[in-house]
Amino acid sequence: MKRTRLVIAGIAPALALTACGGVNQYLADRSETTELYHIFDIKTTADIDTVATAAADGLAQNTNRIQQNRPLMMSTAIPAQPGRFQLIDAASALAGTGMGAFLQAASSQAGNTTLRIAKCDGAVWTSKATRAIPGYNNLNLYSCLYAYKGGYHLDVYGVFQKNSGGLAGLEQGLAGSLVGTPDQWVNKTIMDTVRNIASVSHAQVVQIEGQPKIAGDQLPWVDKLSVH
Repeated sequence: MKRTRLVIAGIAPALALTACGGVNQYLADRSETTELYHIFDIKTTADIDTVATAAADGLAQNTNRIQQNRPLMMSTAIPAQPGRFQLIDAASALAGTGMGAFLQAASSQAGNTTLRIAKCDGAVWTSKATRAIPGYNNLNLYSCLYAYKGGYHLDVYGVFQKNSGGLAGLEQGLAGSLVGTPDQWVNKTIMDTVRNIASVSHAQVVQIEGQPKIAGDQLPWVDKLSVH
């Protein structure tokens, strides 16, 4: 009888620790940074203004702010092949400046995650769009529109940061189950941009490549309500 009591006494603390560990999985504060990119081929005869405006209007559906740039195109010749974006280390590009020091500090706080931005040499239109919910998630989305003889390529690169865990994380998780997770809304932001380009410019749009893959179950359910 005494032996049985000792065994039970030994199991009880272990079960308590296991239970605490399970709860802690949800309550521990977490921070995650994810990079993503997608390249779309846009077959259309629409002019640059039409496609660029459609892209900006599409981005505006799900973002807080958009910064656009229309580089001066000195050559009237349309290239046979589209350009492609390149990634550069933001801190290195701004080395020696106050912003560079700020980015290095931000990188250290993010676990030495490399903060990169898209370089769009040769693009006819570029943009940086942001979608932020303070204390919850933040998206920086770079877009590069390249013209070529077959139409256009839209290169999209994003850096997505999100926080989870803690009591606030439980509330956020509930909200995500109702209207869609932050990751799903990132995908919707990209898809709404492409859909608007296709609709306005009467284009045939095909995804060439990208990571991570965007599938129907990786979009919020409300996306079905906005697709006509």
